[in-house]
Amino acid sequence: MEHVTFNSLGTRCAGDLYLPPTREPVPGLVLGHSGVMVKEALAVFAPYFVRAGFAVLAIDYRTVGSSEGEPRGLDHPERQAEDFRSAVSYLQTRPEVRPERIGVWGVSVGGSVPAAAAVLDRRISCVVVQSPSMWNGWRYLERLMGRAGLHALRDELRQDWQRRYEGGQSARVPHLALDHDSVKDAPDMSTRLFPTYRNEKTLDSVEHLLTFAPENLIHRLAPTPLLMIANGAWDPYHILEEAQSAFDRAGEPKRLEVLPYDVLGLYTGPGLDEAMTLAVDWFDLHLRRTPLAAVTPVPAYETVAAMTQ
Repeated sequence: MEHVTFNSLGTRCAGDLYLPPTREPVPGLVLGHSGVMVKEALAVFAPYFVRAGFAVLAIDYRTVGSSEGEPRGLDHPERQAEDFRSAVSYLQTRPEVRPERIGVWGVSVGGSVPAAAAVLDRRISCVVVQSPSMWNGWRYLERLMGRAGLHALRDELRQDWQRRYEGGQSARVPHLALDHDSVKDAPDMSTRLFPTYRNEKTLDSVEHLLTFAPENLIHRLAPTPLLMIANGAWDPYHILEEAQSAFDRAGEPKRLEVLPYDVLGLYTGPGLDEAMTLAVDWFDLHLRRTPLAAVTPVPAYETVAAMTQ
């Protein structure tokens, strides 16, 4: 693994580049993380792809982890989509990578973000979304918080707007405040495991999450192939109905796999191997694109003769 940096619209972003042991250029993948992760956490997922012969670039978004950018913790999905596109541009400069065969993979909201990037950027040839969460930010947060909770949040955002209007800084809030026993320790665990992780973001980031609705564009993704791998067991954060709603709007080629695991089942197990096998197979199919049979072109004069008979 090689620590690299790349320019994302004027800001230095950090990445971990994993290369398979081959001298020939190979397809490349950009990996993006969720809100309780930084690029180091993607070391769980990257080896699956490297063993399958892909070059992998795991990234930190601007203002997060080892990447530069101020203020820290701007959780703006549209900026993160730009960071994915910048990472694609970087991979295209690497001699180890086939520049015309690059895919993107992400987990949780880090899955819908690269899907949005791929709608805008046809250099991205394939998309895999694992444990998808946010396809319509307003609806998603209302499901998590309830209407009363969202109403209170809007009051906080109004006060934060006035503070910024008057020249102050946006408040800093926890990136995630998980309240269920099975996941509530996840932010603290990330802080212990990954020194660059901070469980905080600017409050104005929530405005960007509320207006983030990639499901409204996902029908524009086709013909880029899309695989969604969703959680089918108990999971209040990666909501199956959210994934199904977005998937129904997407065009072909597409595939939805619902695996019988709960909120962390595709992160740390027991469904990790199963999910990653599906992802590897999808990328292998759509990024390598090995012809199954040679096609012999018909001479033009034979085509004309057949049409006139």
